[in-house]
Amino acid sequence: MITKGNFILMEVGEFRSWLASQKVTRTITKLQVHHTWRPNYSTRGGQDHFACLEGMRRSHLANDWSGTGQNITVFEDGRIAISLDRNINSTPAGIKGANTGALCMEIIGNFDKGGDSMTGAQKQSVTHVYACLADKLNIPVDTSHIVYHAWYTASGLFLGDYVPGKSSKTCPGTNFWGNGNTRAAANKGFIPAIQQEMSRLNGEGEDEVMKEQLNKLAKRVAELEEASKRVPAPKWFVSEFGSSDLGGKISEPEFTQEGWRVLAVGLRVSK
Repeated sequence: MITKGNFILMEVGEFRSWLASQKVTRTITKLQVHHTWRPNYSTRGGQDHFACLEGMRRSHLANDWSGTGQNITVFEDGRIAISLDRNINSTPAGIKGANTGALCMEIIGNFDKGGDSMTGAQKQSVTHVYACLADKLNIPVDTSHIVYHAWYTASGLFLGDYVPGKSSKTCPGTNFWGNGNTRAAANKGFIPAIQQEMSRLNGEGEDEVMKEQLNKLAKRVAELEEASKRVPAPKWFVSEFGSSDLGGKISEPEFTQEGWRVLAVGLRVSK
């Protein structure tokens, strides 16, 4: 974790513990979803993370904003940045007219069709951050509380979906998460991904895994117990039928005592 200028930069594994240490002093009921569009994967190149962040900050200040617009930024390599001049207790400048009670996260990239394909590292960090925030803030993981910029008009009216011609922007991209920016697309891919990560964080599903492992173990124990009951052919069987009746394998523990008796009956009938 590195603090430099107006930002903290951290690895994905550091975010949850950092968030746990934060005291939230405002009511947050919505988590906004944005892509930066620019900067994107092409313009980033080998640019330093802090240089990129300060560049966005200067651009936002030029809009007469009080500081960086977003509270959190996620880079293409999965690293996470926290805005110190727009910390989580500060109302963001993410969606004009709809920022009260919201937290804004910008995902570096252009996820419109024909743009960037999100890296696996970035996807992992994005789902992790939203899951941690939802858990910390007790926010339901659904499309009423985790909202795309594209579901609002330019004045901040909530449309509830992406409506071309009415939505203020395509943000977070017409190919976001490989599904698109509609509400149906969010319910298909993005929301389930966050729910899965939240379940992982809370250890849900571990009981089922343990149950399956115990069932496999019980089955194996039963097999071993059954194998331990098998014995070589009894002397009376060898005396009556000889070894040739079973291809010379009667010395192997193939049957239980009861099994040898049943076999003997079958051989007597066949003779």
